[in-house]
Amino acid sequence: MPGCVDAVISGLLSSALAEEATATKLEEGLARDAPDIPPAEIRPLAELLEDYLNGIPSALDALTAMAKEPPYGRSVAFAAGQVLVYLVDEDDLFRDAELGVLGLLDDAYLIHGCLASLRAAFPELSVPARYAPPTGSALAAVRSLLPAGVSDALDRTCENLVRVAAALYSGGGRGSSTSSEPLRPNLRVGDALAAMSSDA
Repeated sequence: MPGCVDAVISGLLSSALAEEATATKLEEGLARDAPDIPPAEIRPLAELLEDYLNGIPSALDALTAMAKEPPYGRSVAFAAGQVLVYLVDEDDLFRDAELGVLGLLDDAYLIHGCLASLRAAFPELSVPARYAPPTGSALAAVRSLLPAGVSDALDRTCENLVRVAAALYSGGGRGSSTSSEPLRPNLRVGDALAAMSSDA
């Protein structure tokens, strides 16, 4: 049953993106921020963004599949949950109401970035073949398009999110034991006692 629900959600998202994230609509949105650039010059960027945004459903499918893979599935699921919350939040970094379909650029960047960070942290994870990560040129174009500092902030968010997920559920990520036995965290009792006494 969960697989059916995943398929329905993915299908609905794919349909919505196919209707809204078109090169024509993206070109119109880009032209509003670049009135001095001829539409013919904007078109290639719009087509690139069409492919980039329409990769969201396959990226989410990949996260769902990876979340079922031991021993790192719980880490993936934690990261994927945070990414989904961001995706459905209309008041995130780029408000969809103001930017239209271009408001999904930060969501797509976060989703693809989270996948890249997970692959770096857990090289043992197998990524479904149907997911094709953005090309280097697409990534460079999107990074250049986003306001200054945004892509760096989203990159740090992805890295920190995966780092927390690894610490919570997998014993640290890259280089950690592949044993299915969870590592017991060491509580810092001495530090806590010292903090209490310094507060008194």
